[in-house]
Amino acid sequence: MAEDIGRNDPCHCGSGKKYKKCHLEKDEQSGRKEREKSQIEAAKVLEKEKEAAESSGKEVSPAHQPKRPVESQNPGWFKKVAGRMGFSGSTQRRAPTSNKGG
Repeated sequence: MAEDIGRNDPCHCGSGKKYKKCHLEKDEQSGRKEREKSQIEAAKVLEKEKEAAESSGKEVSPAHQPKRPVESQNPGWFKKVAGRMGFSGSTQRRAPTSNKGG
């Protein structure tokens, strides 16, 4: 889209409905498809560069290699923060404390 449309603005098709009730989902799906296509193309280009580098004996530059997840970069720091946030040991988050006055 050329301009940003807010969720509560009138739809660009002229139906009189709010954008979120009319075209939001359709536009998001088309955007998702475009992003998927570009990711596939980028993966193909990366694979071709990697094959060309392997055949010529050169290494792939670090800029073209996928990044490691945060956990593998510094596991001690990640576990420490995860423990403080209530994510340690399981994938469930702890229940928030109640803020009832008393």
